[in-house]
Amino acid sequence: MKNRYILLTLFLIFSLYLLWCNISIIYTRKGKVNIPLVEKVQFPSDSFDVVNATVFWQGFYHDWSYNHRVNRIGDWIDNVSNKDGSMRAVFTHTAASGSGADVLNYLTFFTYLKTEKAQFFSAATTATIRGREATTTTKVIAVKGKWPSSLAHYKMGTVVLNGFDLYSSNSNNGKVMGSGNADKLSKLFMEVNNFKIQDSTFEFDLNVMLGADCDSPECLNFTPGDNEWFDYQLKVAYQIIAYQDDVHVSNAKLQQDYTWRKPFKTRPDIDPNEIFRKDKVLENQVLKGHKDYHVGIPLISKIDINLPKGKGGVIRKRMETPHLLALDIAINDYEYNPATGNCVYTADLFFKNWKPNMHILSFGNDGRAIINLGIKFLQIRDPNAVVESQFVKGDIKWQTTQLDQRLANDPHSQKSFVLQK
Repeated sequence: MKNRYILLTLFLIFSLYLLWCNISIIYTRKGKVNIPLVEKVQFPSDSFDVVNATVFWQGFYHDWSYNHRVNRIGDWIDNVSNKDGSMRAVFTHTAASGSGADVLNYLTFFTYLKTEKAQFFSAATTATIRGREATTTTKVIAVKGKWPSSLAHYKMGTVVLNGFDLYSSNSNNGKVMGSGNADKLSKLFMEVNNFKIQDSTFEFDLNVMLGADCDSPECLNFTPGDNEWFDYQLKVAYQIIAYQDDVHVSNAKLQQDYTWRKPFKTRPDIDPNEIFRKDKVLENQVLKGHKDYHVGIPLISKIDINLPKGKGGVIRKRMETPHLLALDIAINDYEYNPATGNCVYTADLFFKNWKPNMHILSFGNDGRAIINLGIKFLQIRDPNAVVESQFVKGDIKWQTTQLDQRLANDPHSQKSFVLQK
């Protein structure tokens, strides 16, 4: 009799799981108040530190030991300044999981440049960005500022990304739509373009898109409407390059598009190139520039990550947005030939959802990743320029539990490194 009750209980649990996997119940509040999807946009408009020695951000690696929702993810460079003839820059990486403690390993890639043929200044734009789960919020932010007086004779310029930070909103950020918990990313897009100098001002467009969904069991919430929003704080760092005749800037783009399949007992893996065995790296990519420029550096102007739903869960029946195990967005190696003006580089554009022997409660998905990168190829005619490609390596030990979850912007979710040259 006891075994019968146990079997009945297991059958009821299994039935409820099947119901969860195959039926989506969406509760939408019919309030009359329009909720702003992008608000609290802020950026500096004056008093920039102009330097002739700088560091350019070229991406990052972000690698957990098992997969998670995205509570916080970020990698950027800011506070580039010059004091007493020394260049100073702050590198920061951030990481926070949804509800499980873990260790995050990271790399930040960058190039140091010192030249008399261009000037540089950096800043960042911050905003609250939210939306209904399983939708994408889009915004074009017009970033404007006063053109530094020290650059009055510079009439040309461009803008590149210097990294970003994204974390789940909490009450310290004001009213939070939804439960305020971490979600799983389905879309992350950032691009800086349309740079203009007009009289004593500058302007460019910051295009952002964010989509997220928490459609897996750990996000099940029985409060109507409480779990139907994503709500994040976004910071996008950028760097402006001012130049005249001895600089050339060209544009290029790169795409990575692949699928993966999560094996299980009745469908063993037969592909030796499945993504848990080898990252999807794009090697021997070529940027064709102009000859006789002494410096050539590939920089990032756009990041576009698309993660459609795939079959997930214990029995692979429910279409779910994938958890994040690792994300690599980086130009991790390049070699420039001044004689030809060409640059051969390697780009690691890779999202990873699972690997063997993860945490017992972690599940992988079947899925697909489409990652696009916008590149600006910076060339400078300066035989005295100093160029050094480097990286920063570190880890973040994130401690949290399901019952006592730390805020995404807890100080323990970030680690910084100061470079002085």
